[in-house]
Amino acid sequence: MSLAAAMGAGSIAGCSGGGDGGDGGSNKVTVWSDAFDSQTPKLKKLMRESVDGKVEFSDMRYDSIKKKYLTGAKTGTPDVVEATPNHRGDYVSADLIEPLTDRLDKLDYKDGYTGLDTMKYQDDIWALPYIGNGRGFVYRQDILQKYGFDVPDKWSDFVEMGAEITKKEKGMHGFTLTSQKGNTRGLQEFLSFLFQRVDTVFEPDGDGWKLVPTAEDFGIVFKEYFWDPFYKTDKPATDPNARGIDSLAHDIAYVNGNYAAISTGPWIPGLASGSDDTNQQAMKNYRNSVATHNPRVEGGEKGTYMEVKPLFMNNNSKNKEDAWEVIKAATSPEGIKTFLEEDPGNLPAHEDAEWKVPEQTNNPDWKGFKEIFKTGKSYGFWSVSKVSTTWFDLSQKVMYDEIDPMKAGKQLHEEWSSKAGEI
Repeated sequence: MSLAAAMGAGSIAGCSGGGDGGDGGSNKVTVWSDAFDSQTPKLKKLMRESVDGKVEFSDMRYDSIKKKYLTGAKTGTPDVVEATPNHRGDYVSADLIEPLTDRLDKLDYKDGYTGLDTMKYQDDIWALPYIGNGRGFVYRQDILQKYGFDVPDKWSDFVEMGAEITKKEKGMHGFTLTSQKGNTRGLQEFLSFLFQRVDTVFEPDGDGWKLVPTAEDFGIVFKEYFWDPFYKTDKPATDPNARGIDSLAHDIAYVNGNYAAISTGPWIPGLASGSDDTNQQAMKNYRNSVATHNPRVEGGEKGTYMEVKPLFMNNNSKNKEDAWEVIKAATSPEGIKTFLEEDPGNLPAHEDAEWKVPEQTNNPDWKGFKEIFKTGKSYGFWSVSKVSTTWFDLSQKVMYDEIDPMKAGKQLHEEWSSKAGEI
C-alpha cells in the first residue's frame, strides 16, 4: 500500500464497521479497534504472532466501541480495547480496565514513551500509548509571503492578518475552525488554546475532582478563538457562511485552498492525497504548508491539546496474560514502527520509533509537529461526555453572537464546577 493511500485511510479511519472478530474465551484474545483494520495487516500479523492462541479483531468506530464496551465489557469481551483519550475516564470510573503498572515496570523500553503520564491516574498506569499528536498551527507559507506577512506570536494579531488575507486573496479566507455542534474536534481546538493558559482542566481533589481554569480563562478562549475571527474585524478572518462545518470538511477546505491557515494535526498530507473530496491543488497546497505552534491568546504560552491513542486491557478478561502479550506487541517500538509504515498519519508515542512523513511527502516544514507534540497536554481521566454538552451549547451561542464570550466563560465555569463531583 502506498504512503499516500495509507495516510488517507488513516486520516478518515473507522468509517465502516465489521472485521474478523468474535466471541471472547480463554483460548483467544479479542481486540476492538478503530485503527487495526484491513489497512494494517503487518501489525495485526505481529500481534497474532505474539501468542500461541488466536487473536481476533473487530473494526468499529470509536463511538460504537465506547457504547458496546461500557455495556458489555463485564462479559470478558473484548480482552483488549483501543480508545481515544476521552474514553479513559468513562472506562476507569466504570471499573472496566486493568491497571498495567506492574507489567509496565518489567519493560526495558518503558522510559521512552511519549504521553505515558497521560495514562496515569491514582498512582497507576492504565494503558499503553502507541501513536499521538499535538494540535498545531498550519499555514500556507506562499500566501503569507505573497503579502509580506510573518506568523505572529499573538493570536489577536493573527486574526487581524487573517482578515487582511480575506480582503486581498480572492476566494480565500484567512482561517477555518471546526464549528459543527457536537463535533469533538471543536472542543479539542478550544482545549488547544486553553492549554496555553493552564496545564490541566480538572485535577484530582481527594476522592473527587476540582476545576482548574478560571472563568476568565474560558472567556478569553471563547472570545479570541470563537468570536474574534467572525466579528472583530470589518472583513472576518473566517467565513461566517461556513459555520457548522465539521472537522473533516474544514481540513479538506484548507488543502483545497479555501483558507490560509488552520489549527489541525499531522494527518493533513494523507487527506490531501487520499480523499475523493480534495482537488488537484491539494498536495501542492500541502507542500506549501508549514506546521508550527498556535499563536498565543492573551496570557498564553506554548502549549496545546495532546491526543495519545492507547490500548487498554479489560479487567474482566479471561486471558490476561495473552492480552498483555498482544498489547506489548502493538505498543512496543517495533509494533509502533510497523503501524506507522502502514498508517503514518500520526506521530509515534515512543522515542525509538521514527516519524518519516516530512521526508516521505517532500515537505520538511511539516517536521514542526515534532516540537508541537512535545508541548502537548492531556485533560486527564475525567469523563468528557458528562460536561461537553454545555460547552457545545455555549460555543454555538458565541459563534452566532448570541452571548458575550466572557459571560459564556463564566457560565461554563459555573456548570463545570458543579459537575466536578460527577466526572
